[in-house]
Amino acid sequence: MISKRNRQILLVFLTDKNKKNWFQIIKEFTTLYLSNKEVPVNYISHLLYRKNVSNYKDYLSLKENRRLLQWSQSQAKEQIILVDNKLLFEECLVKKNIPTPQIFFHNSKNKFTYKSDVFEIETKNDFFSFLEKIFNEEKIVNIFCKPIDGCMGENIFVIDKNSYRKIADNLINLVFSKAFIFQELILQHEVLKKINCSSINTLRIVTYKNKKNEVEILSGFLRVGRKGAIVDNAHAGGIVVPFNKETGKMCAEGLQLIDNGGGVFYKHPDTGITFENLQIPHYIQVKKMVTKASSLFKFPILGWDVALTPNAPIIVEANHKLHLLLSDRMEKGLKKIPSFKKLLDQINQNHL
Repeated sequence: MISKRNRQILLVFLTDKNKKNWFQIIKEFTTLYLSNKEVPVNYISHLLYRKNVSNYKDYLSLKENRRLLQWSQSQAKEQIILVDNKLLFEECLVKKNIPTPQIFFHNSKNKFTYKSDVFEIETKNDFFSFLEKIFNEEKIVNIFCKPIDGCMGENIFVIDKNSYRKIADNLINLVFSKAFIFQELILQHEVLKKINCSSINTLRIVTYKNKKNEVEILSGFLRVGRKGAIVDNAHAGGIVVPFNKETGKMCAEGLQLIDNGGGVFYKHPDTGITFENLQIPHYIQVKKMVTKASSLFKFPILGWDVALTPNAPIIVEANHKLHLLLSDRMEKGLKKIPSFKKLLDQINQNHL
């Protein structure tokens, strides 16, 4: 039975008025199938069937994507926990003076750790009293909450000082059933706030570190949320806008995943802000920061989530299980990059 997601993808494809003629689509689909020896699902899901895509062979196959990420992870097996566990990740960055959001406290089910003290919280009212203590001692008005091992923007929410006693019971039960970190809510740069103020709009930058420990930025794009959303994640309906890796100037087109309609946007649909040539703030600092952070880990390939405050960039998290196919699409084919193509050829050769 076809899943709801696949039905949506198929519907977008069939009704897309911007697709190539059927003869060309069948020819290209067959070429990729014979070349990669697998059904090229990403030819549809990553919109390679559209008229403006002529270099469809420069894009990663699903098999190549898996091989790359598995190879990268195999180079740093002992460090996977440092990236997956957000507490350990923050500790690693703080030791090297790399800015990252401050974690106020964390929990494992009903045990909450704050300033090295452990509090066992059994009831909703106890939780409210604990939050009141945090707000008063830390002198903050918002707390950003996310799972310690979460991904793709799932189960993220914000606790407000003025309304924390109205938190839904299902959220409290979720916290009591899992492990969360509770950290500072990032104040973002005015440039990104104007695009969409309800979400923290972050950069996704993919780095590649070769055997000489030289770091190269392979791709970069900005993720922006829609009006009212607190997350910018593409899977949650956000828009992704690529930018020039050298200058930090944004490109003209913003895109949505095919799951959400595969829309193309030249300006934000809610605020009307035009994307083309918009300068990413602090971009020189961004490049220096992710290069320095890359040196802390053995992974050759990492995806960095970077937020931009009024004064400086700040690393939110790193991802070794990154959505590399989205970066591939933003870059209009990662195989066009000589160093990446050389790496991919070596990995493919090892699997012959």
